[in-house]
Amino acid sequence: MAEPRLTIEEVRDPDEAARSGVQFERGRQNSQWLAAHWHELLPGARGRFVAVAGQEAFVADSADEAWASAKQRHPEDDGAFVQYVFTTSGPRAYANRRVLADL
Repeated sequence: MAEPRLTIEEVRDPDEAARSGVQFERGRQNSQWLAAHWHELLPGARGRFVAVAGQEAFVADSADEAWASAKQRHPEDDGAFVQYVFTTSGPRAYANRRVLADL
């Protein structure tokens, strides 16, 4: 398994920085919208994928389907995102497999 790589670049172009700021704001608005509307999506979205674009949710059985629906309806929204909704709620434990294997 290849080591993950991280690249950090300084952006000096003010136009690119402005575009990035607008995209970030769209993503923030979509995220806030989802947080305020979870109650409308659950429990029907459990075990499925939710895409949010244009402050509207698109629920589907695959990430590709959810993404396609979101992009078809809101092609201009570059702050859209897709996430899987777990089948159960509650706490989860996450661990890096490599760290556990080294123990």
